[in-house]
Amino acid sequence: MFKKIAVPVLLAVSGVAAAAEGTTTTGVDLTPLTNSIDFSTVLVAIMAVAASLVTLYAGVAGVRWVLRTVKSA
Repeated sequence: MFKKIAVPVLLAVSGVAAAAEGTTTTGVDLTPLTNSIDFSTVLVAIMAVAASLVTLYAGVAGVRWVLRTVKSA
């Protein structure tokens, strides 16, 4: 019984000890990577897509309104 419990516990403890041995206290510095990214063109593209969707939605709503007006006349 003791052997069935001791082996998994021993493996878990040794795995944690091995993982803790390789860790560093400071994280990875990604500032050179993030400073070189320019999001201004991406923002323009997102706003253009949003404006297109708004225009499409307004056009569909206008066509529905015209069709509803014509049907009721």
